Amino acid sequence: MQHQWDEMHRTRKPTFVLCGEPQGDVLNLYVHGYSAFFSQQQLGNFSQQLATIEGSTNLMLFWPAGHFLENLFAPFKDVITSMLGGGSLGAATIGVGKAIAYFLDHYKSVEARVDEVAKSLLPELANYLHGESIKVRQINLIGHSLGARLLVKSLLASPEVARELPLNNLLLMGGAICTSSPWDLVSAPLKGRVINCHSSKDWALALKPDTERCIGRYAIPLTPALKAKVANVHLATFDHAAYWPQLKTVVQYTDLLQERRGMIRADQRSPEVRFAEEDVDLFPLLVQARPEELKFFAELMAQKRSASIDATVREPLKLAIELQRMGGDTFMNLARGHGVSYREIAQDVAQRVGIKFDEPIEKVALADLELQIAERLIEQYKDKLSQADRQVFEAELKAAAQKEQGFFNRFDVGRSATTALSGTALAGLTGFILRRGAATAIPVVGQALAAAMLLVSGVRAFSGPAYSITTLAVLVIGVIRERLEREALNQEMDLVVQVVEAFDLPRETVMRTVASD
Repeated sequence: MQHQWDEMHRTRKPTFVLCGEPQGDVLNLYVHGYSAFFSQQQLGNFSQQLATIEGSTNLMLFWPAGHFLENLFAPFKDVITSMLGGGSLGAATIGVGKAIAYFLDHYKSVEARVDEVAKSLLPELANYLHGESIKVRQINLIGHSLGARLLVKSLLASPEVARELPLNNLLLMGGAICTSSPWDLVSAPLKGRVINCHSSKDWALALKPDTERCIGRYAIPLTPALKAKVANVHLATFDHAAYWPQLKTVVQYTDLLQERRGMIRADQRSPEVRFAEEDVDLFPLLVQARPEELKFFAELMAQKRSASIDATVREPLKLAIELQRMGGDTFMNLARGHGVSYREIAQDVAQRVGIKFDEPIEKVALADLELQIAERLIEQYKDKLSQADRQVFEAELKAAAQKEQGFFNRFDVGRSATTALSGTALAGLTGFILRRGAATAIPVVGQALAAAMLLVSGVRAFSGPAYSITTLAVLVIGVIRERLEREALNQEMDLVVQVVEAFDLPRETVMRTVASD
């Protein structure tokens, strides 16, 4: 890794980095975007992450995409020092102005570099594979942000080489390129499809310094000729920085390696399968669930006599379908061909445990729903316990929460900030339930729900396991969501630590400021 880092920064020429050992004859080429790596350690961590993608040989193009902190020492330090040290508003404003001007110039210079790199990318890839004697049957191209732009430009720049290479799918994530690009020419040499992952929450592209309507925020317009070659995948919860930390989810969700009947093939899925795979609040999270979480889900739902799965199932798709079925009315499920969305399940559980909101429940964030359900169940269950049992229960919750939030222990950000970031109630109750196991957790939640039902006018008292199952499922999905957000935040924190060390900023003050935000 040291060699690639030094060589690229010395020559400013792109270099290929093999991530892990070759795994078969399918090659994935990953291309990063602007401002991807601030240090050699970040590059190494990214390479290790790519090596964990199973079922393919994983190769990265490390190209001179710069970093927004390059040569930004003076204006950046001016503004931080002014803001943290109580300096004047004028000094801070000047520092911010310098930083913004630098950023715009720097980004445009890197953007201009894309065309130059694109001209030689595919020929150099062919030479690299030949020189390293890497035999491939199929090549998938995966690009993020400006990396997506680079791949599109390379297909347009070298159409002959593109036809000679066994190119299969082109996966674009948060692509910084215009929706009106010539997609017929881009897709022509591909045996598979152009897969465009986009999100309206990608604010980084919204703030891009031009008026370009980027595919990272909008779907590629589909003409009749393009429908067979282009697939738009809306990842509604993703922001611009979410793709790399959740790369495994994106690879599986889009079926990049064609391991199942997925979104990039002719859509012959049943309504149930399609509905489950398109539930962005549920299916991607189950794909990233830990083994013990999947085990719990299977054991939980297998307890219902009408369940169509048994306790040994671990496939995220089957578990998602089963949960959606259990969240809906049996006859309505038959009529529409599938169950209900996870969002509807969470809303139903929140209402049944008696949670009231100041705004329509449809507008409440899912994370808030999940957290308030956990807090309400803790409150109601503790009321049913003796003093001695309550102390044991609270100790269990504390131990489970500390285990889930242990990631924050390396930051001295204060108790209130740590609690806010870690979702203690949610992590604690879910950890407690997971340790007990599905069979013993049902009575715990069942008792709490029985008490809650008495609080809700017009709703009959709790009977049977159905709502215990969906309530426990909501808690576990909630803790998976919260864990993934913490892991993404961890990467951001690592960058902040490096900036603090590079610019010799007051560490404790900066960390407290970041945590409070």
